[in-house]
Amino acid sequence: MQIILLHDVDKVGHRGESVQVANGYARNFLFPQGMAVRADTAKKKELEMKLKALEVRDGRDRETAETRAASMSGVTIKHVAAASDEGKLFGSVTSQVIVTELASLGHEVEVRSVLLNEPIRAVGSYTIAVKLHREVNAEIKLEVEASD
Repeated sequence: MQIILLHDVDKVGHRGESVQVANGYARNFLFPQGMAVRADTAKKKELEMKLKALEVRDGRDRETAETRAASMSGVTIKHVAAASDEGKLFGSVTSQVIVTELASLGHEVEVRSVLLNEPIRAVGSYTIAVKLHREVNAEIKLEVEASD
C-alpha cells in the first residue's frame, strides 16, 4: 500500500515521504497511531502545504538541537556502582540512569534518545551517543567506577 508518513518511522522513512508498506502494517499500526495516511492526490497536495511549514519548524528544531549538542559535548558523567574485584558491576547502567544523571547536570533528554545498544555491566570509560534530532547526535562521556 502506498502511504504518506506524518511522522518519522524507524526503518520505514521520514515525515512527508511517500513509501510502500504492507497493507496490514499500514491498517493495523500506522493509521491507528496517526503516523501515516493513504497516499492519494488530494492528500498529497494538502500535505505539501503542511510540509513547508514543518520544514521551517524542523529547521528551528535542528538549530536548537545543534546548540544543545554543543553544550553537551564536554559533559562527563561519573557513576559509582557496586562492582566485583574483576570490575563487573552487580547491577547495570541503563539509559534511564544516564538520563537521570544528565538531568542532574541540567540536560533534559528522553530515555529513548540515549543510544545504548545494551546496558553497561563493567567498570570503565564509555562514549555514549545521545540523539537530539534525527540529524544531530551529541556524544557524552560516561565513567563507571566501583564503590568502595
